[in-house]
Amino acid sequence: MENEFELIVSQGKRPFWQRLMAAICFTGVLYLLFNIVLLFYRYGFSLAPKAAGASFELIAYFLVTGIGFSMTKTILIDTDKDKLISRFCIGPFSRDVLSQVPELDYVLVFLDGKGYYQTNLWYKGNKHYRMYAFDEKKPAMDFAAQVSERLKLDMLDATEKGNSKWIEQKSE
Repeated sequence: MENEFELIVSQGKRPFWQRLMAAICFTGVLYLLFNIVLLFYRYGFSLAPKAAGASFELIAYFLVTGIGFSMTKTILIDTDKDKLISRFCIGPFSRDVLSQVPELDYVLVFLDGKGYYQTNLWYKGNKHYRMYAFDEKKPAMDFAAQVSERLKLDMLDATEKGNSKWIEQKSE
């Protein structure tokens, strides 16, 4: 039986340039590991560790940078069971972190400095989940209204600077 979640907030795919950078970093890790194996093969266990010392620092740097460029985060929310799963993915590998759903406050739609309409889910005062960015206002408002309705939260329309409007959830 598959779990049905109330809401799934996905970061989506990484841009091509970030995936390319991650691939370059992971290739660098493999290249350095291969060179370390060659050092051990050529010089044995007496001289190779000293020569390979600097490579381990580069491996750590490339590995952390590659993970940073390739990791995505998906939030699965099930309000009925009071369950929140944060799923961290790097390629085909994923790790789930289970926690309780925080007290959700409202859904916000705003126009960012780059001309995109951002949709965020706010909780516990000043914390939020970044949900999605849209090129146009109507799809952003429709998406936020669906999230608002599904989670029974109010919505804040902050698309016009200095003219924020609360849109209350319709009671049934």
